[in-house]
Amino acid sequence: MESPSVNQHSAISLRGGPPPTLDPLIGRRLRAVVARLRGYVLIEGLAWTCGFLLAAAAAQFLFDYGTRGLRWSIRAALLGMILAFFLGIAWRRLIRPLRVRIDAADVANLVERRFPHLSSALISAVRFSRGEAGPRDTNSPTLITAVVDRAATVAAGTNFNSVLDARRAKWSAAAVAGVVLAAAALAWTRPHLAELWFARNVLLRDTPWPKQTHLTVELRGDEVIGARGDDLVIEAFADGVQPSEVEFFYETAGGQRGRENMVTVGSPGSYRYRYTFKNAQEDFAFHLRGGDDQTDVFRARLVDRPQVTHSTVRVAPPAYAGLGPFVLAEDQRAVQMLPGSAVTISIETNKPVVGAELVVGNDPVATADRDGDGYTVTISPRESQTCHFHLVDDLGFDNREPVRFALRVVKDEAPRVRLKVDGAGEMITPQAVLPVEVEFADTYGLATADLFYRLTHEDMREDGIPFQGFEPGAKTFATSLSWAVAEGSAVPGDRLSLLAASRDFDDVSGPNAAESPQMIFRIVTPDELLAELARREQEFRMDFERLIDAQEQLRGRLLTLMGPAAPAAGSPEFTSAVSDLERRQRSLAQSVSVVRQQIEQVLAELRINQLSGKDVEERLGVRIAEPLGRLVTREFPAAADMIRRWSREAATEVAGRIDQHQVAILSQMREILANMIQWEGYQEAVTMLRDILRLQNELKTETQDAIESQAGDIFDK
Repeated sequence: MESPSVNQHSAISLRGGPPPTLDPLIGRRLRAVVARLRGYVLIEGLAWTCGFLLAAAAAQFLFDYGTRGLRWSIRAALLGMILAFFLGIAWRRLIRPLRVRIDAADVANLVERRFPHLSSALISAVRFSRGEAGPRDTNSPTLITAVVDRAATVAAGTNFNSVLDARRAKWSAAAVAGVVLAAAALAWTRPHLAELWFARNVLLRDTPWPKQTHLTVELRGDEVIGARGDDLVIEAFADGVQPSEVEFFYETAGGQRGRENMVTVGSPGSYRYRYTFKNAQEDFAFHLRGGDDQTDVFRARLVDRPQVTHSTVRVAPPAYAGLGPFVLAEDQRAVQMLPGSAVTISIETNKPVVGAELVVGNDPVATADRDGDGYTVTISPRESQTCHFHLVDDLGFDNREPVRFALRVVKDEAPRVRLKVDGAGEMITPQAVLPVEVEFADTYGLATADLFYRLTHEDMREDGIPFQGFEPGAKTFATSLSWAVAEGSAVPGDRLSLLAASRDFDDVSGPNAAESPQMIFRIVTPDELLAELARREQEFRMDFERLIDAQEQLRGRLLTLMGPAAPAAGSPEFTSAVSDLERRQRSLAQSVSVVRQQIEQVLAELRINQLSGKDVEERLGVRIAEPLGRLVTREFPAAADMIRRWSREAATEVAGRIDQHQVAILSQMREILANMIQWEGYQEAVTMLRDILRLQNELKTETQDAIESQAGDIFDK
């Protein structure tokens, strides 16, 4: 059970009678002071809260207007801060002071402090009237009653309200009135600003501030979209007052910030403002400021242009080539192909695209089809070209640096044809048998291989010369045959042409045909051919005589170098002279080789024309051509080598062997010349005999014609 309080003891002490009653006038005066004090607290609290609200609203207004419009989030944060401060001030300056309990005793205490002459009479009277007199054995009811009664007399004429600071209350009231009047005046004189402030900063609406300049950024949707690595152009225009300059503020995704002036273009009244962000690599946020306007913060988003990341080229050659399809090595983009080949190009891109078109230069060739994650197109080019894919993504960006494909169309060359008749000269007899060699070749296969002859004189006859072994489709074919000119019924005076021809299987731009150069022969009588060969042999013999003279001169020069008047052996003059003789010796060998080839050509023509016999083979082959061959291949090289050795070792025995070799060479050359002269005489005799026989035949023919003519005249008479 709780112990009794002091008031309970006082009540007990006065239990024998009621406590004395305080003068009602004093009680009313004390309660009036309490009421006035609460009024002062209320006015001062209102002054604090109203003043704070007015100052906060003004600051909020100026901040919002000065920045040309804060974002909603910032305005909401400011409003929250203002409300938090307002509640704090209201609690401290208004709510908490009003909640403090104030009674008459507290006021009496304040009055006693203000008026010390009361000597605690007022506070004692208030407490005694409440029964707060203490224990019975320590107080006197009579004294208590006297104190209470005396309080009315002592307090008479005392101004209880003087314990309160009326001036502070008046200032607070004036402040409240001033705040209210200022707010009312602003609302009355600038109602649109008040409404705008209330809408933006209390209702948090995005109502725009009235401006003289309105900047508008050209956007795609709610953002600027550019290609990564390109120059991104930001453009804007202004409605209303045209600002003299517009500033561009940006911050990249990497944290880099910047501030630049935009370029003004256009004419007054229709200015446009442009800023070029060079080589943009990352996203950034930006806003513009110009005149009294500042735009919202916008986002510039960068995307990659569409590009070919992987490609495959497949080529299907035309069927006639007999080649299977082939695929180029990975990412190889240059290819050679035949006309009519089908080229399939498959690509993969770094991003989805809405258009993939194969173009050559600026001309579209074909539209690629979707193929899984990539695109495929098939074309059949007829001429070489360099092409690329024109890619367009869903934002309209294309590939500015496309991957190019070089398609080189290589013409299917005509077959290669070679015709050769070894040993035949320009003149042949009707009895000639020609050793014909033909060769045909084509990269992708031969369709035909033919050999033709043509005889022209008074008329023209043409026919094919058959041969065996050719099969269409072969890539190479070669054969040799002996063709008798008599099979074409050639006669002296005709002109014979041989021609080899071939075609391939090209069914796209062909077929391609090829012919060998014509080999043309003049058909003559055996006598005419022998006369021609004799004339040529005489020329060869004369050439050989000059070579013998040159060889003798060479020997004479060697003997001079071996004599006593020659330069000293080993001297530069000696070495130079010997080296010159070595070159002359080798040059003579080459000239003799030419004579040998000419003689062999004559012998070959005699054989082809069926004019050679045992005696011809003996004289031209064994006695002339073969010795010439030994000279060229053995004797002359050995002589040149000995001369070279002498230039290095100028010994007497070497010089002796050189001269012996020179004598042997000259002896062989004179022997060959003797055989040439002998054969030349034989040919002259044969030619003379044939001329006699020809003249006899002509005389016989003329005589017979004359007899027939005279007989006809007799019968006519």
